[in-house]
Amino acid sequence: MFENADIISTYTAQEAEDDGILVNVTEMAKEAGFKWTTRISRTVHELCTPPKSNKIQSYKGRLWDVLFLAFIAIKRSKQNDGIVKYNVKIGRKIETLWITIDGTMGEPAIHIITPSDY
Repeated sequence: MFENADIISTYTAQEAEDDGILVNVTEMAKEAGFKWTTRISRTVHELCTPPKSNKIQSYKGRLWDVLFLAFIAIKRSKQNDGIVKYNVKIGRKIETLWITIDGTMGEPAIHIITPSDY
């Protein structure tokens, strides 16, 4: 359908990371079992950042929950539409997150986003 289309603009995952739209969390993601570059959206990053009044939870703890449950969701998924949906409790709220696979940089990368990021 688009074989002969001219590309007028591109925006790579790396550019989104450089602009702060995506946040690279690959190091912790490897600890959770991921093998590919892993990024979260700025919205997920903000969800993982506890308010200053919260002295019990940490960013790293919330991020671990997001990543570990994402890894389990992928392993259990039977979906073939390119998006794996899962729920995670962040703070006092249950959030629905989406896992997508991006391949625009020449190798696969995992992106964890909110539905509103899509």
